Amino acid sequence: MQCAFCGRPIEPNSTWKGSGDQFYCSEFCADSEAPEEAAPVPAQPTLLDHHLKRPYERLQQLLPHMRAYSGKTLAAARVRATLGQIA
Repeated sequence: MQCAFCGRPIEPNSTWKGSGDQFYCSEFCADSEAPEEAAPVPAQPTLLDHHLKRPYERLQQLLPHMRAYSGKTLAAARVRATLGQIA
């Protein structure tokens, strides 16, 4: 029998069994066994996520109105400046 990690022969009296069906020659080789990866758990939205996301949703709703308003004020300022130059 050989070590699943390093390939050395294993003595029957000093065998280490890993979490799977593999055997190792020492504790160090057994510890080097890669842990089984669990499936990622999808994160549940929390109340904090909701409160952090909410202002951005509101901003997305208001942004077109703010741009339209700022465009109107800039246009009005240009008209006033033009009229001021003519007079």
